[in-house]
Amino acid sequence: AGLRVLCVDNDREILDGMRMLLARWQATAITASTVDESLARMADSAPQAMLVDYHLHDRLDGLDTLDALRTAGGPVPGALLTADGRDELKREARRRGYQLLTKPVKPASLRAWLAAQVPAAERDG
Repeated sequence: AGLRVLCVDNDREILDGMRMLLARWQATAITASTVDESLARMADSAPQAMLVDYHLHDRLDGLDTLDALRTAGGPVPGALLTADGRDELKREARRRGYQLLTKPVKPASLRAWLAAQVPAAERDG
């Protein structure tokens, strides 16, 4: 409860679904479709975790978007969401310090990852 999560995806339906799912957990979804929109949203409300789709159809892919967001906002935990299960992508995500969550992401897995990333004191503060 109280967690602010930046969700980046080029599909509005997915963003709407994430917003509803996070709201059920009393968390706030900060949604964006592009890296530039994400950076603007972060300026308004600093996220405590980031969920970014790999295939954004933007100037940056999901990994590079996570890097840009961390550069702007500090060491925020991030996960790359993708249906692409290639080992090299998993290794690259891990090398950069991100979790790779394979789509379709199960809500219980997502909730467990979010809970593990953000200390309770930060969620409540």
